[in-house]
Amino acid sequence: MSNISKLLNQVIVGNVFDEPRIVEKYSTDRSILKMTPEMVVLPESTDDVRRIVRFTEQLRKRGIKTSLTVRGSGLDKTGADLTDKILISMERMNRIQEIDSRSKLVRVQAGITLEKLNTALSLHGLVLPIDANPKETIGSLICNFAIDGYAGKYHGISHYVDCLEAVMADGNVLQTKNYNRRGLQRKIEDEDDPESGIYGRINDLINESEEPLELIMQKPTLDAAGYQMVTQVEREGSRVFELTPLFYASQGTLGIITEVILRLESAPSKVTRFAAGFETAVGAIKYIEKVDSLGPLAVELYDASIFEKAAENGKELGLFAKRYNKGYIAIISFDDNRFVANKKMKACLDGIPDSAAAILETRENAKDFSRIRTAMRSYLNDDIRGERLYLADDFFVPKTRLLEFIKHLPELEEATKKELPLYGDYLTSNYSLRPDLDMRTIGGRGNALKFLKKFTDFLESYDGILTGGSPEGRIKALVVNEEENPTVHEFYKKIRTAFDPDGIFSPGVKLDSDVKKFVKHLRTESLEGITEE
Repeated sequence: MSNISKLLNQVIVGNVFDEPRIVEKYSTDRSILKMTPEMVVLPESTDDVRRIVRFTEQLRKRGIKTSLTVRGSGLDKTGADLTDKILISMERMNRIQEIDSRSKLVRVQAGITLEKLNTALSLHGLVLPIDANPKETIGSLICNFAIDGYAGKYHGISHYVDCLEAVMADGNVLQTKNYNRRGLQRKIEDEDDPESGIYGRINDLINESEEPLELIMQKPTLDAAGYQMVTQVEREGSRVFELTPLFYASQGTLGIITEVILRLESAPSKVTRFAAGFETAVGAIKYIEKVDSLGPLAVELYDASIFEKAAENGKELGLFAKRYNKGYIAIISFDDNRFVANKKMKACLDGIPDSAAAILETRENAKDFSRIRTAMRSYLNDDIRGERLYLADDFFVPKTRLLEFIKHLPELEEATKKELPLYGDYLTSNYSLRPDLDMRTIGGRGNALKFLKKFTDFLESYDGILTGGSPEGRIKALVVNEEENPTVHEFYKKIRTAFDPDGIFSPGVKLDSDVKKFVKHLRTESLEGITEE
């Protein structure tokens, strides 16, 4: 163990590792990059994280430049979980601190997984209604701000964060809360308050940046690139000032979230599903537009050729996949009480066109509906090289342009020589494509960036947004940063500097992407595969 690792190990309660066999395990996430950290630190408390940040500050004063990157469960698709410096893994900060059943609030450490949290909450008849990988941590859900499957009805993670605690670049702890203008001014003027500086800097920046704020607000929908949620710091009309929104999609670049207080919902009735198959995308979308008025929980849309490929591997979907293996399949979910759900299901059946097929989920066919996920997993891992690559995941296509986008996808397939069946959620307009690229070859690695650029150009021609469903990280940033308005990009840099003047948190993520480093850290092997979707 190096001297630096030993010294840091003495400072914290948690553990520090720099053995090759351990750091290698943290060298990849779900992206196409690989970066091996110098050391991996596993803190167990907010105080540990503070000590780590202050230790890093002491190193810088002695001329030893380093940086800190925070990691949840290692599921990031954009390379934001990776570093070749000091990696902080939050896996041991996974405790539920307090549950207030009456007020429907819970206080947790940021490293707790969605699965562990909801399992505990179910005993109290409560739930955090987020449909994401169950292994995702709460901190990751906030920092990555990915649009989840239930966001169309329940609005996503930002709707449930009451307040959060984060360790800042100076080692002090920020606890976010709402301030009116008078309270904010007192906060800023309190020289003994370690939080006063950050509040003052962000307040000044917002007051001095009318042009970039107007440009950001002109965007037609949420774009997780940069720090677009800055527009929610000071909400118009309410005169409320709150820093929490800046942490959404920040990917650990502003501070390290350590604790969160979440608002909760009462556990809903059992989710019931309805499947419909269509010969064409036109038929599928016209039908879905009608179903949308019923208030569904989710409306998943799949190019049926996905299930045809899964069937070739022995994962037959059943339902009616064979009949519509060249069409589209919609899976519509409701979480209303049984009476209301049955009424909505009947409306779904009554509205189905003669050319389509439909089936309700029952006890007898529940296994067929469960095969949807296993069939998807088979498709995503149907190559001996491993899992299909995350490059064109979590992008936004407006509902008004979706049909055009689908109709012209064959043009992109022809240009890239890749089959690109679409899947995603209609309610959130969040979709994904998985190109089959071979990362073992120089040509395959070179094609990764070429594909991303071609896809981005294609997407934008239909008013789509590459980062409309999740932030840019290290990978999408290569394209996004080039296309961002220079005034807005510079404004985002000022926000980052206001939080982290010395740039110690996750350099290379979001705003300062580097093509040379991207190429240097491209994987030479494919993803190991088998992940939950």
